[in-house]
Amino acid sequence: MEQPATPTAVPQKLGDRGNSTKTKRKIPTAQELISHYQTQGLDAQQASVKVIEDLQNVVMRVVSSNSKPKKDKLLTDVSRKMDSLNNRIAVVDMKLDSKPGYLETFAIGVASAAAFNGITSVLPHVFEGLAQIWSSVTKPSSPH
Repeated sequence: MEQPATPTAVPQKLGDRGNSTKTKRKIPTAQELISHYQTQGLDAQQASVKVIEDLQNVVMRVVSSNSKPKKDKLLTDVSRKMDSLNNRIAVVDMKLDSKPGYLETFAIGVASAAAFNGITSVLPHVFEGLAQIWSSVTKPSSPH
């Protein structure tokens, strides 16, 4: 079986490719990487394990570098929602604290009943006065 030629630009570690050159490098295939490590004195199984380790390192670097903005965005979003929830709870708590208790409610009821009774005893006199004003305004004027 014929083995492919050794890749021309294989870095020490697969993930350490720099952007120093402006030309795009061809990504080596798995078989090319294995043959590269075999030329360094590793047998086929050791070379395969080394290639897998390099690929895992690259995947972990890509995942960890790309997940930071997502995590930051997620944490920012969760923090914003928690602040909104805390503000709503504070408003509800403030409204509940401002409501009168049982004794205060009873006292308000007694006072409003007394005020209503006072108004109903005064109300006929008020209507009587309004009726007199109305009659004086609508009464036809007599000639002098």
